[in-house]
Amino acid sequence: MQGFDVNKQGFDVNKIVQVSPTAHAQSAEITQWQIVNDMKIAVGFEGADIEKYRKKVLGVTDVSCLARYGVKGPQAAQWLADHEIAIPANSNSWTMCDQKTLVMRLGSSEFLLEDQWGGGACKQLAADSSRQANVYKVARADAAFILSGSAVLNLLSELCAIDLSEQSLSSKEVVMTQVAGISATVLRQTIAGEPVYRLWCDGTYGAYMWQVLLDIAVELGGGAVGLAQYQN
Repeated sequence: MQGFDVNKQGFDVNKIVQVSPTAHAQSAEITQWQIVNDMKIAVGFEGADIEKYRKKVLGVTDVSCLARYGVKGPQAAQWLADHEIAIPANSNSWTMCDQKTLVMRLGSSEFLLEDQWGGGACKQLAADSSRQANVYKVARADAAFILSGSAVLNLLSELCAIDLSEQSLSSKEVVMTQVAGISATVLRQTIAGEPVYRLWCDGTYGAYMWQVLLDIAVELGGGAVGLAQYQN
């Protein structure tokens, strides 16, 4: 996934650009912005060295710009298979398709896909204008986060009533729970060899979720980490 600075020459000012659902909770004075996947998002806060340190302790990163696609219905699994999308065999689990698209099976017939860096499956599915009986697109407007570092379970234990440790949350399990009183989807993932937690919630709660996560992260010695720390 490649971003570009909104101030660079050649930026199409006529193109509709979304703003991350967390944006108004972030400090404009110290935030560096880029447009990624047609969304304005924070790529830097207080410098690479500081943010690399925070990643190791407790980093909170907004990745709402990653492309997502939701689909459900009795024929949804077959429809995805017909489009060469690898899907999990069981509900409440996830897999990677071609190492570039995260595929979550939220129920027996509901799926959420998210393109990782370099992935394009979600955009390809969104471009498919054909109609098929018993396959229904699910609009997604999630706020999405990466939570990293050695103190991440301390944060989650303050905000979630269930145990999300490695012993309780298997490596391919998806959990739908309450985080800070908000319905959220959580899983464990490895990015660039580092274990992290992923969290999604309704975008209307994005700013609130960011602030809650960040407040605890700062208390525990971490803080905000820009998207640039994960861009390839």
